[in-house]
Amino acid sequence: MAWSNEQRAFAVEMYFSTKPILAVQRALRPRYGIPPRNTVPDRKSMFVWAANFRVRGSVVQKRVGAQRTVRTPENIDRATRSNLQSPKRSARKHAFALALSNRTVRGILHEDLHFHSYKMII
Repeated sequence: MAWSNEQRAFAVEMYFSTKPILAVQRALRPRYGIPPRNTVPDRKSMFVWAANFRVRGSVVQKRVGAQRTVRTPENIDRATRSNLQSPKRSARKHAFALALSNRTVRGILHEDLHFHSYKMII
């Protein structure tokens, strides 16, 4: 089950103040209305949350995966200038020339510059 950041913070506070995991699990049930048969965070989860809090000072989960390329004003300006210099070049080739991902350049062209990646034929 996915635990909210508020529940994680409460569990870490209780863990630091009352050490026994069982006491923390028992305190979670009435506080958040968890029924007796439903699961509470296990001891491994609480140890990980406490370790993360000690290292990072936060119980919020660290983002995993590849970092997203940001459509910054600088990148938008570079894509605009590149597109004005050679408007017949494909978005893929613009992306390669600008050292940006193909999806980022297509997003800039479509959302920021209001260009379309295909010719509109009437």
